[in-house]
Amino acid sequence: MAITRRQFLAATPVVAVGAGAVTGLAQSGSWLKGIDVSKWQATIAWPGVKNAGNIFAFCKATDGDTGDDPYFTTNWPAMKSAGLLRGAYHYGRPAKDAVAQADQFVKRVKPSRGDLPLVLDLENTGGKTKAQVWNWTQAFVNRIKAKVGRPPIIYTGFYFWRDSVGNPNNNLGCPLWLAAYSASTSGLVPPAWGAWKFWQYTDKGTVAGVTGPVDRDYFNGSLAQLRSLTLP
Repeated sequence: MAITRRQFLAATPVVAVGAGAVTGLAQSGSWLKGIDVSKWQATIAWPGVKNAGNIFAFCKATDGDTGDDPYFTTNWPAMKSAGLLRGAYHYGRPAKDAVAQADQFVKRVKPSRGDLPLVLDLENTGGKTKAQVWNWTQAFVNRIKAKVGRPPIIYTGFYFWRDSVGNPNNNLGCPLWLAAYSASTSGLVPPAWGAWKFWQYTDKGTVAGVTGPVDRDYFNGSLAQLRSLTLP
């Protein structure tokens, strides 16, 4: 995701999670492994990622109303070819029009059957108030629903949702991808959701096929449950 981690997770009790480690993460043995990437990882050997035991992956597609990740066109087909369940995310910028961003995102990705739902990366206020960020989020989600027929996943953190979105108790039907760099998610799931679907637990993971640190994630469920999330 974008390099705004210090502010985004500022109030989160971060516990160091070793690169690629699962030790100490409650129930980690029952969760499916995945990663998420952007231009910061540059060229990736996706078969190596799959062979390392990862089941899914997300890659950045778009940013705001004009930005495209330069590696998306390479990553998107390569993830599928490697046998990973793939998803794409958009870095939302509430200072810019929500509908225009959603349209750009869908046009860039062209999601199809078997892909994971599109993802809204919600960690930037663009200087807007809580109410404005919440209104923007609703407009973006509704546009994605209208274009794709399914709500996006929302990637966010407990404190951002509370302090920058206003802590609404309505998740808009969107699954939660929780950002929490800690050994447990206890107390870190926003009240709008009962539980997380995806958990980004470190940005310092190591995975075969990726040079340098990479975000690592879990899916809270079985492979059948993960597949049930994909687009029909």
